[in-house]
Amino acid sequence: MTRDAHRAPAPAVNDLSSLFAAKASAEGAQVEAIASPQDVPAAIASALDGANAPPRLHLPVNSPLRALPWDGAPGLAVLDAAPGADDAALAAADYAIAETGTLVFFAARERPASWHFLPGREFVLLSRAQILPALEDVLALALAQGMPSTLNLVTGPSRTGDIEQTMEMGAHGPRHLHILLCD
Repeated sequence: MTRDAHRAPAPAVNDLSSLFAAKASAEGAQVEAIASPQDVPAAIASALDGANAPPRLHLPVNSPLRALPWDGAPGLAVLDAAPGADDAALAAADYAIAETGTLVFFAARERPASWHFLPGREFVLLSRAQILPALEDVLALALAQGMPSTLNLVTGPSRTGDIEQTMEMGAHGPRHLHILLCD
């Protein structure tokens, strides 16, 4: 009997996004629905303002996300340099896993893998169409497309309880994860 024989049938796309949002929220991520990628700059500016965080966002210089209408978020500075622990950064997820609320990032020149470990606050753009039922679905697509050199799986903000079983946020990545979910 194959592993697939033990899996529940895949839910519908709307159910996938609802399941993903519920799982991601339960893991400590903030999930915000936006109408389109064009709303990303304003959503980020509003979130940073609401968190009393500096209005600065780090974005790789060759990222396609630089084409978004950043002039629609006056006062928000978009910086080229790699982010630090007190900074915010933006990435686009390649896929997400509904079953666990996990974001999936394939490393590429315009999407450095290291950027998921550096900022204290990470914003992630995710399309509902990129949400898949399970890890096996993501791996099948990755193999079909040519496995990337690095595949990062991010489930909620970074945390560890290794030292005296005290929860430490931001130990291996962002302390805050803000997912911008669009159609």
